[in-house]
Amino acid sequence: MTTLILDGYNVIHAVPELARHLDRSLQSAREALVRLCREYRARRGDIGRLYVVFDGRDVHAFGSPAPQDERVTVCFTQRPQEADERILRLIESQSAGSRCVVVSNDNEVFNNARAFGARVVSVQAFYAQARPASMRRPHPRASSGKAILSTRDAQQITEAYRKHLESRRRPD
Repeated sequence: MTTLILDGYNVIHAVPELARHLDRSLQSAREALVRLCREYRARRGDIGRLYVVFDGRDVHAFGSPAPQDERVTVCFTQRPQEADERILRLIESQSAGSRCVVVSNDNEVFNNARAFGARVVSVQAFYAQARPASMRRPHPRASSGKAILSTRDAQQITEAYRKHLESRRRPD
């Protein structure tokens, strides 16, 4: 099973759909991210634990201290610890042989997580998979209803059409 660890505020600020919630409140943005994580984990069968790590303790977030459930664990750091350090401690706490994936665009988190043996993915790569199906855009050419040809097939068709045009120009 995979353990997935998200750098919470880094994810919120890097995903426009989540950052828009900041106009309402920081709590709204955090709740939107946690909701996204719960839905994503429910669709996946290979995620054992999913952690969302935020800087600072916020007892007002979610109406109570960090909510825990079987799908997502929300972690708020307490000073002097920062989210970056907490993420590394979570990686270290994983059992040997378990797969750990960290989601962050922060270079320090990225480099340190890799040094600790975790796989790191960008926020954009994570969100491309995690976002709800209703928000996924189909491939531009696939949505046009036109068949997509391979380069080889397209060349063969062009050559056949060229021969057809040449045969029409020949005087009989």
